[in-house]
Amino acid sequence: MRFGFSHKTYRLPLPAPLRTAHGRWTEREGIMVRLEDEAGRVGYGEIAPIPWFGTETLAEAAEICLKFGDKAEGALLDEVPERFGCVRFALAQARAALGQCDIDDTGGKRLPVAALLPAGREAVALLRSKLAGGFLAFKWKVGVGDPADELGVLDDLLAHLPAHAKLRLDANGAWTRLLAERWLARCAERPIEFVEQPVAPAEEDTLRGLAADYPVKLALDESVVRLAEARRWQAQGWPGIFVIKPVLAGPLDELARWISDTKADVVLSSAIETALGRAAVLRAALSQPLTKRALGFGVGEIFGDRRWDGPVIGPLADASCLADNSGEEMWRNLKPET
Repeated sequence: MRFGFSHKTYRLPLPAPLRTAHGRWTEREGIMVRLEDEAGRVGYGEIAPIPWFGTETLAEAAEICLKFGDKAEGALLDEVPERFGCVRFALAQARAALGQCDIDDTGGKRLPVAALLPAGREAVALLRSKLAGGFLAFKWKVGVGDPADELGVLDDLLAHLPAHAKLRLDANGAWTRLLAERWLARCAERPIEFVEQPVAPAEEDTLRGLAADYPVKLALDESVVRLAEARRWQAQGWPGIFVIKPVLAGPLDELARWISDTKADVVLSSAIETALGRAAVLRAALSQPLTKRALGFGVGEIFGDRRWDGPVIGPLADASCLADNSGEEMWRNLKPET
């Protein structure tokens, strides 16, 4: 089948920059793609790369889009190489939307959501606020400040955490082995759901050793940007969790098949995409048994603009999070490519 193809780039400031071990994230860049089939049906998809995380660059994604021109055969869309996971996600999303009706296929399902806590001491106040709002799962960014200070904040967070709540720590690969051991020893026998990416992706032997030596569950994130990387770690016997950012990993149907076939222990997590990409992931999670853990989509209204943030996500995600997600309004608010 032949499709009409067009794309537009977006650049959205983050009013409250996100601090991680990779540095300060001040704006989100990406590309929206639009497909139109021979029957005139339209579908939209979002390309949301994070180059410093290990994806293709925005320039590489834009080059692929330009090569498609204004018409593209379905076979050509299928030939995008696996390393361009963000492009492949968006194209699959747009094609799936062509045949998607507005019928609610979630069956009334609701899934818990983990709230993102900022780096540093600000996390304590936000934890209290989010607990009051009904959240019971939290993810805290570490590896950003002085380790002694952060360990003190950890104690404060756990002092405020109810027995039925869970805390995740995300180091974004910032720790050395010695520092990771210090943190994992501190976390042992405490209500830590898991520690995410304690050391850099290249330190594969260290990751395996830490997973074997400490009782705290470890999770891979930067190590499994694309689905192929998750498959490799799984084949090698990784005993921990896979934090997958679906908009980076590739087509959603491929991810869903892998989870279903292998029963992988997966957390589905945001890549700070807009409501367009997020809605596709949440629809998949709500309509299929993809995870038994809280969704990592409690990032708040990160763009400060409902056009891009979409519906507010609270402690439970349900079909209401999918409202107004066709992409048509977003597309109209973006300038054409020149």
